[in-house]
Amino acid sequence: MMRAIAAPVTSTQSPKDTIVMLQDICVSGYLPRDLNILRAELKFPHRVRSRSFIVRFIPPNSVGAELGVYTGLFSSVLARQRKISQVTFVDPWWAAFGKHYPDWGIYTDYGRVSTRKAFEVAERRIVRCGLPNRIVEVATSYEWLTSLSEGSLDWVYLDSTHSYDGTKRELELLDPKIKRTGMIFGDDWQIDPNHPHHGVCIAVNEFLKTSNFELIFCGERSQWILRRSRGCKGRQLDNRS
Repeated sequence: MMRAIAAPVTSTQSPKDTIVMLQDICVSGYLPRDLNILRAELKFPHRVRSRSFIVRFIPPNSVGAELGVYTGLFSSVLARQRKISQVTFVDPWWAAFGKHYPDWGIYTDYGRVSTRKAFEVAERRIVRCGLPNRIVEVATSYEWLTSLSEGSLDWVYLDSTHSYDGTKRELELLDPKIKRTGMIFGDDWQIDPNHPHHGVCIAVNEFLKTSNFELIFCGERSQWILRRSRGCKGRQLDNRS
């Protein structure tokens, strides 16, 4: 996941939470050798296994993408799904942030996480699944989506900007790229107006009013799912939790 975090994230994690994160790291198939990345992953709740339930909704023999990879913890879950024919993992890494990520608190170990090290860890995790057509692209979500032909994707998982402007732009670019039976998955459904990532919820609701997508799931583990509506105009489902 690649974030544009409004304020540094501080840790209130208990020893039990740390154990859960260690288990998530182990499930990813690769333990980072870089201490800054390892420290960041152990102290931030990435919710890898708790949000893995969304893979049930991914159609078989499908072509999809994850926008926002970071160190590839959740990417490893998607990469291992045999029912996915092809999946592209897109993140700008150093192309957007330079040598190191900004100081986003514990999420980037206070600015000490190297973008290239994060890429290397993510790539290792994705490759270790041993399945074909697992592609890693260094690009912004906007650049990559613009390069696609229309109707080329069955699904996309949005885990990138976590902001109103970024999500709004991604959804607008995504609309023509998703097939008629396609789906859009996403992270950070926050209904609290005071939450720094509440803009995602706002952007999705606005998109529903102007597109032929409908909201079929939201709230649990901050996940949300859209699909093309069947014979009707998309409609707003306000802040449903």
